[in-house]
Amino acid sequence: MPASRHPSHCRLLLLVVLLGAALAALPRPSRADPPASPFGVNSHIATRSGSLAAMPWAADVVAGSGAGWAREDFHWYWIEPAPGQFHWESFDRMVDLLVARGVNIIGVLGHPPGWATWEPGDDPSGLSFRAPDPQAFANYAAAVVTRYRGRIVHWEIWNEPDNALFWQPQPDPLLYARLLSAVAPAIRVAAPEDHILIGGLNPWDTTFLRTIAEVGAWWAFDIIAIHPYVDPLPPEANGEIGTALSNIRQITQWAGEKPIWVTEYGWDALPNQQNPAGMSEDDQANDLVRGALLLQSAGAERVLWYGLKDEAHNGFGLLRFAGGYGDLSQPRPAFGAFLTLNRQLAGAAFVRRVDALAVLAGGGVYALRYQAGDATVDVLWATTPSDVLLPAAGAGATVVGRDGAAWTVPAEHGWLHLFPGPGPIYVRHAGG
Repeated sequence: MPASRHPSHCRLLLLVVLLGAALAALPRPSRADPPASPFGVNSHIATRSGSLAAMPWAADVVAGSGAGWAREDFHWYWIEPAPGQFHWESFDRMVDLLVARGVNIIGVLGHPPGWATWEPGDDPSGLSFRAPDPQAFANYAAAVVTRYRGRIVHWEIWNEPDNALFWQPQPDPLLYARLLSAVAPAIRVAAPEDHILIGGLNPWDTTFLRTIAEVGAWWAFDIIAIHPYVDPLPPEANGEIGTALSNIRQITQWAGEKPIWVTEYGWDALPNQQNPAGMSEDDQANDLVRGALLLQSAGAERVLWYGLKDEAHNGFGLLRFAGGYGDLSQPRPAFGAFLTLNRQLAGAAFVRRVDALAVLAGGGVYALRYQAGDATVDVLWATTPSDVLLPAAGAGATVVGRDGAAWTVPAEHGWLHLFPGPGPIYVRHAGG
């Protein structure tokens, strides 16, 4: 990565200190402790750590980030490379590590080995993105859900079935509806208390979801999962990233209400086809927080960043690729921003957007109000540096910056004088 893309030495030191302090606090609280953060990360511990020995480090980083949720792949072609021959080691280890640290898991069921598809060219024990035999898929799903019953209660069926990269040769909502209709009864018999997510939709085309409803498979899942990528645009562009949920709700109004979860969203910090010039790591960190808050305020019950670490060909990670998949030593600014987001808003409830602002200079100001116990937390940012007055709920407030630095601001005549910019700030009023 060019040197110009690195954060300053001071900021990098701050991130390393934050990471170290978070990890030092382990072990994580049990599930009986205060509510987990609604924000999470696609962690890929089981499938990308490289070895069983490397997994604890990755699990420590996930827990140390404050994430309440981790999305993990349960690759069928890894678990059952031949009919009836199961390999659980990596998945058992991952589940043990995350559950011990109090992190909730969303398990993604898929993708099949070639022996389970009807495509004659598929490698029998290798990865396929072709539609599998529905009954074979149901049997695999039942085996996974039974093994982890009581420790994982959310299962996502496939990854992006409306995306030609993951359902080949082209998306087919009828075949996917058939798959859902076969696997749902198998999961509900194996673990009636578990919840089924429709495979995260990307490009969250409502036509695909509408067809699922029209052919009678709406009953076969409990939660709608979407992947609203808008990279390289900022989250406020084109009516805001949360419009993805508004479009989905047009279907739920007649097909039946269901919660909406965002199981992937993100911005690539490296040059890519959509953005050849790339984006700065600071911009990525800002968009992470702003996107999460706009999605949550639009009604997403869970919001998960993609992903924990870069892949070899992209820069979506909270951590850089560095020395390979097993090297978790280089946090980006996004890690510090994600940690602060979780620390400030775990257990907080979104209340409303704040409209009683006086913008003295600048523009593009956003203010979202949360209630955290007895405290009010307003999260502010501005697409251009701004000068604003925010009504005070007391004699003053504690302000926390995007990366965790805190300072106090006294109220003057009932107002807090603030200077938000692209990096969100958390304004905590006592009482309120």
